Parts: sequence; C-alpha cells; structure tokens
Amino acid sequence: MKFLTKINRSYFITLTIVLLISSVLGYLILHQVILNETKEALLGKVNLLKEQILETGEIPNLYPEIEVKKIHRLDKQEAAFKEIFIYNAEEDEMEPYLEYSAQEKIDDSFYSIQLRQSTFENEDLVVILALTMSLLLLFSFVILFFIGRRINKTIWADFEQNLAEIEHFDFNDKTDLHLVTSDIEEFDRLNRVVIKLTLKLKSDYMSLREFAEDASHEIQTPLSIARLSLDEILQQNPGKEMFEKIVAAINALKRLSGLNQSLLLLTKIENKQFKADQTISFINVAKRKLEEFDALLEMKKLIVETDFNEDFIVRMNHELAERLFNNIFSNAIHHNQKGGCIKIQIKKDEFRICNSGLSNSLNNETIFNRFAKDNSKSHGLGLAIVKNICNTHSLDIHYTKYDSHCFTIQRNTYK
Repeated sequence: MKFLTKINRSYFITLTIVLLISSVLGYLILHQVILNETKEALLGKVNLLKEQILETGEIPNLYPEIEVKKIHRLDKQEAAFKEIFIYNAEEDEMEPYLEYSAQEKIDDSFYSIQLRQSTFENEDLVVILALTMSLLLLFSFVILFFIGRRINKTIWADFEQNLAEIEHFDFNDKTDLHLVTSDIEEFDRLNRVVIKLTLKLKSDYMSLREFAEDASHEIQTPLSIARLSLDEILQQNPGKEMFEKIVAAINALKRLSGLNQSLLLLTKIENKQFKADQTISFINVAKRKLEEFDALLEMKKLIVETDFNEDFIVRMNHELAERLFNNIFSNAIHHNQKGGCIKIQIKKDEFRICNSGLSNSLNNETIFNRFAKDNSKSHGLGLAIVKNICNTHSLDIHYTKYDSHCFTIQRNTYK
C-alpha cells in the first residue's frame, strides 16, 4: 500500500468515526436541551393552572394536553416527568409526548394534575439540526481531505521522483544515482544516505564482478594447461593403469572446467549482465534443439511426442534462451531411461517438457537448488541456471512428478 493511500485511508476512517460520534452526540445534546425547555414550559403551565383554579374554581380538562381531577387526599407520589406515546387518530400513528404528573393542594382542595406536551415536532427539529450539523461537518471534512491530499501530493512529489529514479537505477550503468533535492530536511537526509549507500554498493558490486570474471579466467587457464599436458602424456602410450588414471584426471578437469563456467554464468545472470534484446519463439527453438539432439535421442532410443498448439513468444536474451533449452533438453535426455519417452507441449503462455525416468527424492522446492542432484554424475547446476534465467525474464518454472517428470514454464503474472 502506498504511503499517501495509507494516510488517506486513515484520514477517511478517522473522519467516519468522528462524524458518527459527533452526529450521535449532537442529536443527544439537542434532544436533551429541547427536553429541558419542554419541562420548564410544563412547569410554567402548572403555575398558570393553579392560578386559574383559584380565580375561577373551574377544573380545566383538554385531553391529551391537560387532565385535572379532584382527589380526597394527597398520597406519597412525587411529581415526575416521563416520555410517553399517545395514539393520534387523525394521523393514525403514535406520537411522543412529555408528561408531567403531580398532586397539588389548591385552596382547601386536592388535585391530581397531568400535563402533556407533544415532542413530535421537536423531535423533527432535533433530527433536522443533527443532520444539518452532520452535513456541515462532512462538507468541512471533505474540503479538508482534498486540500490535504493536494498538499501531500505537492510535498511528496520530489520523493516520488527520487523513488522512481532509485527503482530504475542499475549497477551496470556508468552513470551514478542523481536525486532531486527538496526543501524538506528529512528527505534530503534520506537522499544523502541513499546516494552514499548506492555508491558503496556499486563499488563493491563492480569489484566482485571483476573478481569473479578474473578468477574464472585465471582458473580456466591452468585447467586448460593441465588437460593439454595430460593429452600429451596419453600420446606416449602409457601403461593400462597409468592410462586409466590419466583419463580419470582429464574427466575431472573437464568437470571442474564446466563447473567453473557454470558458476560464472550464474554470477552474470544474477548480476543482470544480460539484456532481454530479442523476441524468442519457443516453437522454433524447440524444433531446432530436437534436430541438434537427434543423435542422443537415437542413441537412447527415445520417442519424442510434440504438441505445438500455439507459439509461446518471450522477450529474452538470445544466449540465455539457448542455454535454457540446452539444459532442459539435456536434463530430459540424460535422466531418461533407454527406450523412454519425451513429451513437449507448447501453448500461448506455457511450455512443458516431460520425460519418463526413475523416481528421485527431489521436489519442486529442492530440484532447482545449486548442486542438487540425485544419483547423478552432473555437477547439479543445470537446473539452477534454468531457474535463474526464468527469474530474470519474468518466467515461472515448476517441477512435478507423477507418471513422468515434468517441467512447466509460464509467464509470471505478478511482475
């Protein structure tokens, strides 16, 4: 979630809570104020009623507002207010009233007095006032929200620009990172720290890259010399025992040379030294690789089944695309049984290759690890290279094993 989005969401949640609380409190306060005013009005009517009875001796009754009747004596009932509902036949509905009940001694007589005043119109007034206040608050908050949002965008504009610059920064570029300065101290401090950090990382990266390439080159040279020397010794017709030892040494040197080249390639891939500069047709490459591996397929008497539904087109580096197919085809042939089967299926967004073969202890979580192998003489880097090539080109690769061993390559929709 973006920072400004989170701020706006927090502001909106706070606004909603404040608006609800203020509306409820406003309604309760207004309701109580009007209720108190109604109580004072009813008490004033009681005094007027007493004066009228003293002056005229008549007992006024006007239902439901006024109900007065004589009683023989006063009991212990205290004067009280309460809210009641009385049916209105004209409107065919129950209306709210505030009722005041009391017993009074007027002259030498005792009276039970019940005065009522409708609060129906007052309730409407309270609701209108509460809604008006809520709308005013909402309008104020909305204006403040958009003003704050505009201010935030202005303040964070330089930060967003610098963030985009950092996202597109590449250690392989010759140019250094250039960030926009602002009038905000914290942003400028962050810029200085990021620039200092990237300069250090770039320096370390270039040093490590040069070391890996130089070390690989330097290792390759003595390996080649050793192999040439052993080849010369073989030309001198050594004894059987010596011949076997020399061949074993040459094979070990070949494996060491291949391991060195694979590790160097992995380093280059992880350092993103290859650019996705060509459009690769998986159908065309697959057909070409089947021709190149035809001799090996014939040697192991493997049956190849193809299902090229629709071409899978990917923007890739040509060298890495070749290495991907070489490794994945070699794996399908090398780990297959004699007289087995290889099935290749290509769809618009999927490439799948399956091969028959013996069961192994590897799974989708471990098979792409470096040096992961199961009873194999390989150095265990082929599928690790395939995995890194897929990651570099926003592709997903999965391994499943049921009746056959399958590798599926699909587009990574999350990138």
